[in-house]
Amino acid sequence: MADKLQQTAQGASDQTQQGVSSGTEKWNAMTEEQKKHTYDSLPTEQKQGKSYLEWIKDGYHHQYENWMPWIEDTYLKWFTKDNKASYATKGNIIVITCAGYIGN
Repeated sequence: MADKLQQTAQGASDQTQQGVSSGTEKWNAMTEEQKKHTYDSLPTEQKQGKSYLEWIKDGYHHQYENWMPWIEDTYLKWFTKDNKASYATKGNIIVITCAGYIGN
C-alpha cells in the first residue's frame, strides 16, 4: 500500500516538473525581442499596470519559485541522503536534545 502511494506521489511530481520544464524551455528559447513583443501584445488587464521590466522580473521570480524546491530536494538527496522534511525535523531534534528535553 505504501509503495503504491509513493509511486502515485512520484508520478504526480514528475508530471508537474515536466509541465514546468516545458514552460521554461519555451521561455528560454525566446529572444529578448520576442519577449518584448509578447509583453506588448498582452491585453491591458493582464499587464496589471506593470512595466516591461516589472513583468520580466515577475516571470523570473515565477521560474525561481517553480525550480527551487526541486533544486533543494535534489541537493539534499545527493549530498545528505535526506529530503526537506527529514532535514528540517533533524534540525529540530538537535535543538530540542541540546536543550535537554526530548518530547513525543
